[in-house]
Amino acid sequence: MTKPFDTLYSDLQRALQVRSHQDRGPDRYLQGVGVIRECVGKLRSLGVKFMKDEAKEIEFFREIWPAFYAKLFLYIRLYSLELRRGMTPADGWPALVGEEEGKAAAFFRNNREFWQYYRSGARVIDGQFTRAFSRERIFEPLALVIDPEASTLASYRAAGCLAMYEYNVWLREEQASLSVGTVSAADLGYSWGASDADLAEWLFGIQAVGAIRYQGQPADISRLQKWARLALGREVANIYDRARVLRNRKKERFAFSKKMVAALEKKWNEAEGKFE
Repeated sequence: MTKPFDTLYSDLQRALQVRSHQDRGPDRYLQGVGVIRECVGKLRSLGVKFMKDEAKEIEFFREIWPAFYAKLFLYIRLYSLELRRGMTPADGWPALVGEEEGKAAAFFRNNREFWQYYRSGARVIDGQFTRAFSRERIFEPLALVIDPEASTLASYRAAGCLAMYEYNVWLREEQASLSVGTVSAADLGYSWGASDADLAEWLFGIQAVGAIRYQGQPADISRLQKWARLALGREVANIYDRARVLRNRKKERFAFSKKMVAALEKKWNEAEGKFE
């Protein structure tokens, strides 16, 4: 992505991460929708300045516009799903996730050819990312609804594909976490030996330094919870509430971190023949 769009996108990513720390459940995605809408509101004026010729117009509507709107479409889907989760019995959640996976599969069957060309970067579909192409699609109802100067049918379609791809990844991760009990970390003999407070402190610590990455980006706490469940067979209930408690501890906010440092320093000193 080119400047200034890469800066705007990075700011959006950071803002969404902050929201993910502050909110839980449906509220996380509802607040995220507001953040994304504010961001894409800035996209139009930047796009007008950027599209000085047809090549730039194609670049904007093929590479830039879909990246931002895919986030919006994804968060709307996740918000809707989280609302349904709250109204679904616990034993019905796996079936609901499977149902959504079926919808994602059907979506890509219906958009297979476009997605193949778009994902591969093939230039043969470049012409579809011009506003003139969209204006000529007189039998496309969506062409009458979208802003003819600020979007194209192809950019809308590309954003939908990107969002559904990310949605499907989220669903697969959820399915993996639901089925982890068949061969869990506990089954393999692994377990977290410290307290939930220590685990929460550790997870927030490795999130702060970006030690665990998901698809090239530092994993947020929600994904780290899933990772801990898969790797350790353990997660922290109400982890954001736990974080507030840890921050407000009067004696020591970083008790587990300091304990690790002290233990490691002692071990390395002993390995070097330095005994207390």
